[in-house]
Amino acid sequence: MGSFFGIVGIGAGIYCIYGYLLMVRRRQIPKGIMLPKDEDPKRCKDVEAYIKMTSAQLLLVGILLAVYGVLELINTYVASIAIPVFVAIVLVMAALIWFAVRTKKANTTYF
Repeated sequence: MGSFFGIVGIGAGIYCIYGYLLMVRRRQIPKGIMLPKDEDPKRCKDVEAYIKMTSAQLLLVGILLAVYGVLELINTYVASIAIPVFVAIVLVMAALIWFAVRTKKANTTYF
């Protein structure tokens, strides 16, 4: 089961980092990560302010998810490192809560 969570963590982390790069380089809001299903990114009132408000959280979540995935795979296949995996899980959960709060606030402000 650990290998499944490790692969999902790495995949989700890479997807979040891709979304961050899309926001920073192309100035596009990734609909699948940042917005509800029924919201159109073209309706954003201020794209620059939205990106500034949410991009750092998205990058942090992506990095933490990728690190968690790698640690989970190491824990499953190489050596038992339960404490670092637990710390990574706690950090990911805290970052996800922070990300959700900031994204919700940005969505209500700019859409």
